Amino acid sequence: MNDTVPTLWGVLLLGAIAYLVLWFAWRKGFFETPRQDLVSTPLSLFHVLSVFAIYFGVVTFLLPPLLPLLRKLLASTPPLQFSVIINLTVLLITALSLLLFWRAMNPQIRHPLWRFLTKTSSYRQDFFIGVAAWAISLPSLLFASQLLDLSIYVLFHVKELPDQTAVHFLRMTMNEPLSFLFNIISIVLLAPFIEELMFRGFLQTYIRKFFRPAAAITLSSLCFACFHFSPEQGLGNITIIGSLFILALFLGFVYERQNSLLASISLHATFNGLSILNLYFLGGTPRWPL
Repeated sequence: MNDTVPTLWGVLLLGAIAYLVLWFAWRKGFFETPRQDLVSTPLSLFHVLSVFAIYFGVVTFLLPPLLPLLRKLLASTPPLQFSVIINLTVLLITALSLLLFWRAMNPQIRHPLWRFLTKTSSYRQDFFIGVAAWAISLPSLLFASQLLDLSIYVLFHVKELPDQTAVHFLRMTMNEPLSFLFNIISIVLLAPFIEELMFRGFLQTYIRKFFRPAAAITLSSLCFACFHFSPEQGLGNITIIGSLFILALFLGFVYERQNSLLASISLHATFNGLSILNLYFLGGTPRWPL
């Protein structure tokens, strides 16, 4: 639970820092995009719906028959560790299924989703742009998070907000090294790959067939943020979804800027990894989502 209400001056200071960082990045040309025209790609709505069907299908249809088998194999495993293993297994199966689906597609469709064939930057450049985008985006994300927390307090007089479901689950495993390691693998490696392939690779690329970058990034970012809604988070959904929307704008932008999924994956993985370090060493203060 988060029971610390941000101060107005603290929020204003974060806003000023976020503005200065964005202004400096803009002046240095970070926000320049190489193309503004619509994207010509044979990617269809069927492909987009298929990847989301794979994601939800694993949980809906594959997990129920898998659970009894895993319970037998891991009969002596403590409940918390068992839950961590289930989560890791589901993500591994989902990632493999999406990768197989992507590999089965026509090369003319799948190659541009990962990396445009005409781009000249290297994988190393794509990776470091993603890491740099974390430093540029963090002040804005923290500003949005603190502003929304303060707004919830002013409007609803609620001081204690539930943690994000993923954060709560991670906290529970901090004293269990193996479970904590499995969670790190899930959050830093598997989740960024799965979500970036779905929301940037497929969804944003499809939307770019009909809209220019700003609209495509905004629409895919809104879908990404709402994807993390959870009833258990209560009013915390306002802060979590709002903050993740800001993050998703940067994820969508670096994908558009670099024409490379590796750029958005590296930003996503850096964000999640440093969020875990913040949670482990600072207790999640200041608070931001995973």
